[in-house]
Amino acid sequence: MSGAPVPEAWTRLVGHHRAAQVAQDQMKDPGATQIARDDATIRYARACDAMVAEMTRLSESHELGRITMLLARKERR
Repeated sequence: MSGAPVPEAWTRLVGHHRAAQVAQDQMKDPGATQIARDDATIRYARACDAMVAEMTRLSESHELGRITMLLARKERR
């Protein structure tokens, strides 16, 4: 594969996003206990906080702009 390597912060962001999705599903599970839903809510909030932190890292390092431009170029093709 050609091009620059994927920034580690981006890889972590994707992992946090998936964790948030899983927790969100568990929060909405009608069969889950209140304790399980509360635990999922905490995990969801932590994953969202971690996503924002990774986006901030990417923005401060100017990698977010590079990723955005790369995606914009791919969209135009």
